[in-house]
Amino acid sequence: MTFSTRSVQGPVGRLAVTTAGEGGVPVLFVHGNSGTRTQWAAQQAHLKQRSVSLDLRGMGESDEDPAGHYGYADCARDVGAVADALGLERFVLVGHSFGCAVAGEYAAHHPGRVVALGLGDPGPSMKHIPPRFMEPLREGLKPENYEAFRVGWFDSMLVGARPATREAVLGSLVATPREVVVGATQSLFDCDVEALLERYPGPVFDIAAEATVAQCGPFALHLRVPRVQTKVLSGVSHWLMMDAPEAFNAALDGFLASAGAASRM
Repeated sequence: MTFSTRSVQGPVGRLAVTTAGEGGVPVLFVHGNSGTRTQWAAQQAHLKQRSVSLDLRGMGESDEDPAGHYGYADCARDVGAVADALGLERFVLVGHSFGCAVAGEYAAHHPGRVVALGLGDPGPSMKHIPPRFMEPLREGLKPENYEAFRVGWFDSMLVGARPATREAVLGSLVATPREVVVGATQSLFDCDVEALLERYPGPVFDIAAEATVAQCGPFALHLRVPRVQTKVLSGVSHWLMMDAPEAFNAALDGFLASAGAASRM
């Protein structure tokens, strides 16, 4: 598989993009908070059809926003800019973690362009979690607490991770400015992913980590939105596409086929 890297003009700066494959229905991948497009490398290497990954503003190799806007709705504009620049008229959109909210926001506003929507371990809508459970996160994001808080916060989501996954995830976390991570996270406090999915009429699939589903309990997204097709993977961390790429790719293939979005090369 040949990978091609370039940059495109986004709403607030240059966005780093990697493309691979040819033909078929394109698949556009969106990473999570403090992530990079390289977290989707195994999926892009696997797919035969055209695939695209990008670094969201302020993350990876993409430019920061001078105005400091890093919410999921802001980042959805980055997705649109990449799709437009690369001529993706209709495509499958797949997000991970924070990227699920980004993808859901884009799909809700552009349903005619999104053939199918994929969610990689989306977790719950933070808006529906009781405030008492959110308080430690709100406190940890404060400037005086952030440095001591951030690694422990991500460590809790890296249980079961492969060593290479842990190294890559923590490396990108440390490299991402605090204001980017905090801005992205705080935007989720009022994000209702379920409401976004109600606005998107196309097929939705969820590849979730067993540990995340257990943590979410009744707030797990697929329980609150029954139409979501769900595959649960065990023995993986929140970054399941990196921990178990073969299992993730097999689930992705199945969902693409069911949505009529598999490669037709």
